Amino acid sequence: MAYAPSFPVAESPGIGLYAERGLHAALKAAYGARPGARVEAAVAGKVVDVVLPDELVEVQTRNLGAIAEKVLHLACVMPVRIVHPIVVETIVERLDPGDLSLVSSRRARTRRDFFSLFDELVRASIVIASPNVRFDVLLVRVRELRVRDGSGSWRRHGDRVLSRDLLEIVSTTSLDTRADWLALIPAALPEPYDSGMLGAALGIPAPRARKLLYAYARAGLLVQAGKTGNRKQYRGAGS
Repeated sequence: MAYAPSFPVAESPGIGLYAERGLHAALKAAYGARPGARVEAAVAGKVVDVVLPDELVEVQTRNLGAIAEKVLHLACVMPVRIVHPIVVETIVERLDPGDLSLVSSRRARTRRDFFSLFDELVRASIVIASPNVRFDVLLVRVRELRVRDGSGSWRRHGDRVLSRDLLEIVSTTSLDTRADWLALIPAALPEPYDSGMLGAALGIPAPRARKLLYAYARAGLLVQAGKTGNRKQYRGAGS
């Protein structure tokens, strides 16, 4: 069963909170249900998804770079938690365009995992381990409702997406400190290392490991330490 968001009242006028649906809305409702929460409240000239007594929460399902400046601005006031879901399984349900009855249901294949986070962070490395910036990385299952009425994209064979709803939060990983981020790199991995070595240690493809290394270097967690062939080698910034 998909999550059915139940919203507190938005404080800022003009925010279409009650019109929100889907994954973003469900996660905002989950964090907004915590004690003392305020939703869509103005803080330091910005409208924040959820204001908790001890931190601000911004839910961002994609394009983390789009909120980087906003997050750093708010982090000057109080801690900010970015909530970023990664869809690891999608149940696609196709409805009849006439009576919207269920025509088919299938699991959509995905190659996404926790380290897909770095597909986004290569364009938002400034928020990694930044002071007062925290992350919740959620692996989630979703249900995507489609109707084949010919108005959708050719990639979906004309299916139009009606909604994308949260079914389950599979896991939550919190990255609150510099140490939390660095702990993603296996401690036993000898320095210096390259993307091939890191990928093998983490069980992910070298190109994805390369994004992690790039983002960490941009964030000041790692420094370049030579090359092995065409691959850059890295070590800890304090090593």
